[in-house]
Amino acid sequence: MSREPKTEAGTSRPRWLARGANCLLAASALAWAVSTLPNLTDPTVSRVARQIAAGESYDAPLLRRIVAANLPAAQQQCEPKALRELLVLQLSAADMTVRGTDLPQADADVEAVQRMSKILLGCAPTESLGWLAAFWAGSRQDGLTARTVALLDQSYRLAPHEVWLQMMRVPLAFRAFDALPTALTDAAVQDFNDVFHDRLYPSAAALYVKSPASARGRLLDLTCDVSEREKLAFWYLVRDAGGKIQHRCYPADDRPRYLIEN
Repeated sequence: MSREPKTEAGTSRPRWLARGANCLLAASALAWAVSTLPNLTDPTVSRVARQIAAGESYDAPLLRRIVAANLPAAQQQCEPKALRELLVLQLSAADMTVRGTDLPQADADVEAVQRMSKILLGCAPTESLGWLAAFWAGSRQDGLTARTVALLDQSYRLAPHEVWLQMMRVPLAFRAFDALPTALTDAAVQDFNDVFHDRLYPSAAALYVKSPASARGRLLDLTCDVSEREKLAFWYLVRDAGGKIQHRCYPADDRPRYLIEN
């Protein structure tokens, strides 16, 4: 003869308590996710980071506000993509500030880059941007030393051909070009070569204009293998960016090639 299951209060209460606890935990987890995930996947951060990597500029105070709003969640989750994008923003803000007159803000921005590079490398030691940012901040704080040069070298070792990173890295390398060892000057020239041969001619022109005079002949030697039309387009882009090309592969004066030949 079958029996009815027990329904005494003493046996049902633990089940209801467990269910209630589970519901509270689920609600807490949902509230935490809602509070953090929008920051980790904020499309504004990704878009701005991409545009900065492509050479665009933003107002430094705006970049600091975006970083401040999103960094705690990214750091809590140790999320490399979010930390990388935020470091791009902070590095851009700092690079603008150090060329201004607000020295306390410049020092604070450089320190923020140093701190954020350590956070990123703590979560993802192979993130080349973290090593590049550490090189930039270390060079600003301590000058170009064997230690800071080693940081730049590590950035090149980990990501020698990532174009988005190369477009950010080569201007920083160009600033120290004449003091770098040969292996790193060769790597900086290769950065430019990769950008140029990916047909990112506006970016390549901007990089060329920022290059030191000692590097320009080497850079232009690498551009001779493209078509005359592409060289002429690059020639005009450099001129529009405020530069000038004097090289055997390019027109000798301000007239286009077809006028020189006729």
